[in-house]
Order: sequence, then C-alpha cells, then structure tokens
Amino acid sequence: MAAQETHALPRCSTVVEAINVLSELVERQNAGDAPYFRGQRARYLRSLKRVEEIRPAPCRALDIGSHYLHQSVLLSLLGYEVWGIDVELFTTAGFVAERSKTFNIRNMTVNVLENGDFLKGQEDFFDLVLFTETIEHITFNPIRFWRRVYELLSPKGTIYLTTPNSLRPAALARTLFNMATFRGIGLPVEEIFQNVTYGHHWKEYSAREIQKYFRMLSNDFGVETSWYSSELADNNQLKRAIKGILAAVPCFRSDLEAVIRLSGKTGFSARIPQLPMHSSGAQK
Repeated sequence: MAAQETHALPRCSTVVEAINVLSELVERQNAGDAPYFRGQRARYLRSLKRVEEIRPAPCRALDIGSHYLHQSVLLSLLGYEVWGIDVELFTTAGFVAERSKTFNIRNMTVNVLENGDFLKGQEDFFDLVLFTETIEHITFNPIRFWRRVYELLSPKGTIYLTTPNSLRPAALARTLFNMATFRGIGLPVEEIFQNVTYGHHWKEYSAREIQKYFRMLSNDFGVETSWYSSELADNNQLKRAIKGILAAVPCFRSDLEAVIRLSGKTGFSARIPQLPMHSSGAQK
C-alpha cells in the first residue's frame, strides 16, 4: 500500500477543543454537511469522550462508515492514527478527500463490505474499531464482514459501537400505532422508495440482542452494553418533560452503546450459512 504524505497537525487537548476546530472547518468549507454536523455535535462530544476513556491515544483506530470524516477528524486531532472506510460516494467527494489529506486520515474506498476482503495486509493492526450509527443500516449477512474486522483487530483490540435503542418508547409507540391502523410493521413503503438503500434503519437492536450478536460471532468477544439519551431536547415543554421522565429508566433511553473487547484470539466461531446447492453433499 502506497505511503500517504503526512502533515504536522495541531493536537487538541480536549474533545470540546477538537469539536470547535472541526466546526470552524465545516462552516468554512460550506460543503453541505453543516446541518448534519450540527445535529450530531452532541453525540460526537459524548462518543469521543467515551472513546478516550476506553482506548486513549496513541493507538490505531479504524472508523468504519467514515461518512463525512467528522469523527475521523476529531480522532486525528486527539492524537489517534486514523484509518477510515466507506463507499465511493463519500470517499471521493472533494471536501472529504481534502479533509483526509489535511488530517492524515487514510480513508479507503470499500464499496462491498459483505465479502470481507478489505484492508489486505493489515491483520492484527488496529487497537480500536469504531462502528457508530452503522449496524442498523446493514442489509447483508454480516459474518464475513465481522470475521474480517476480527482479523484486523489486535489481540487485545476494542470495538466501540453506538446505535438507536429499538425499545425506546417512541419506536414502540410507532410500531403499535401502525399495527392498530393496519399500516404494517417496519419501514414504510414511501421511505423505501424515497431514500438510498444504506440510508434506512433496516434493523434496530436491543441491548440483549447486541450482546447475543457478538457472542455468536466469537467467544473471544466480551460485550458491555449501556443506554444513553440523545433525544431529550424538544421545543414542546410537555414532550421534553415526558422524555426526561422516561430517560430515568435506562432501558427506555433512546440510544445504545456497546464496548466489545477481545480477550485474545482463539478463533472466530460464526459460520456462513449455505444454500442447499452450495453444501458439500449437494448433487452436481
């Protein structure tokens, strides 16, 4: 893999300082991602503080689903060696490529994650893998993908994951309303037609499901889950009060965090499902 030209970067001592630097950059570039950044700013603040607690710099971090490089830039400013992967639509955007170069981020194009054939030669390389607000968008069988992530992680590596909590009251109420009015369950047809495939939340998870998910992949994964709230702000006082009351109950909070730690590497146990014609005993 060709070496990337590196630049001397300012080192930020706090996450708040790094976010302010990124905010100025986003506004200056005026590339269209400013509304998204503003909407996610509080999440970035929380997530990066947690990452610093869980796996402080210096370490090698892989940001899967690097998107506009917001999170990757913040990691770089905080002293991490950062790699990112995403689909070509994002990695080749001019302003994203500029950020990648400016902040020494190796941002790689991977259009098909399902095959698990990305980042060849980087086995046992990453101390930290970030998979934030991404697992709910997966539309394929994830076993090959996670097997590759397992290979890329160092023997004591860590995965940091955030995702919406499927058991948050708003989601449950919406499902019950759709059932009661015979609208159906899951994504509305309009959303399927009006959005790109990876924009949908195809499957949201509960804390128990996340724990089961990673334990089925490998016994080497130790999984810790917790809940937090990112939806407390609301202009309506009544709604804000109700959200605050519900957030007092951890399992009703809007979001999930999972910290998945490797205890070593004794083997990846999940097996890829086979169709009948692909089994060894099938007749030719």
